[in-house]
Amino acid sequence: MEIRGLRYFVEVVQQNNFSRAADKLCVTQPAISRSIQKLEQELEYTLLIRETDGVKMTDEGEILFNHARQILEQFDRMNDALKNRSDPLSGVLKVGLPPVIASTYFADIIMEFSQKFPQVELQIIELSSNHMMDAMLRGDVETAAIMSPFDEQKFNLYRFATDRLMLLVNNKHPLASKNIVKFAEILNEPFIFFQDSYRINELVTSACGIHGKKPMIAGRSGHLDLVMAMVRAGVGVTLLPESMWQKNHIDGLSIIPVTEPVLAYELALSTLKGAHPSRRANAWIALALKMLNVKS
Repeated sequence: MEIRGLRYFVEVVQQNNFSRAADKLCVTQPAISRSIQKLEQELEYTLLIRETDGVKMTDEGEILFNHARQILEQFDRMNDALKNRSDPLSGVLKVGLPPVIASTYFADIIMEFSQKFPQVELQIIELSSNHMMDAMLRGDVETAAIMSPFDEQKFNLYRFATDRLMLLVNNKHPLASKNIVKFAEILNEPFIFFQDSYRINELVTSACGIHGKKPMIAGRSGHLDLVMAMVRAGVGVTLLPESMWQKNHIDGLSIIPVTEPVLAYELALSTLKGAHPSRRANAWIALALKMLNVKS
């Protein structure tokens, strides 16, 4: 059974006329007649009955018509998909990036991707790692950067960095002049946390738990600038990734390494296992891994 024969059959039914179908398909009427006769011979059923005012489908013809339309729609979609593989990348790509690492690791990648694929609309979705994984499971983002611990049962992972948390305090804070701070020294400090779902909060809370205490939380925000502003104002202290800082003193803040324990974690690009990433997502991952010097 040929796709062409199905297309001729469907068009004759829709036009209710062999001649009009031939005009629409830009073929001769005898060619359509021969094709439908071949279908009838293959299926061993009469499909159409010619009448003075058009054509009438038999019961078997109606069954074929309903299925043939679906087959043709799927065939056309397949052809479009194959054609698009050779076309320039376009459309929307949703990438998940936690706010605390987005600018550090991905600013140059975003710029390079936009220059290389100008027809792709890159939408950066800023969420915590926990929410990012939920978003991938829902299909809201195609690929994301996440912090450990990882769920290797559900996600493909491309580890690209190991980082650790550093203490941020106001320059006038008693700890500001220290070269290293043990975590026990900040147990009684008021902490500025991110929103509930952030992995950084979990790391700090776990470290407090080692000493049998819960963190005293002076404030929360989902915005990095506001967290830093509260620390700068002396509302409390916070811990942020070492990779964010290029020097030890930044605009009213002191950045100090923390030990006992060192609050370290891994970062990875991720995709959902079993999913079929778009060409846009594959292009993003390939470029990111290249610029992050990671072997896939």
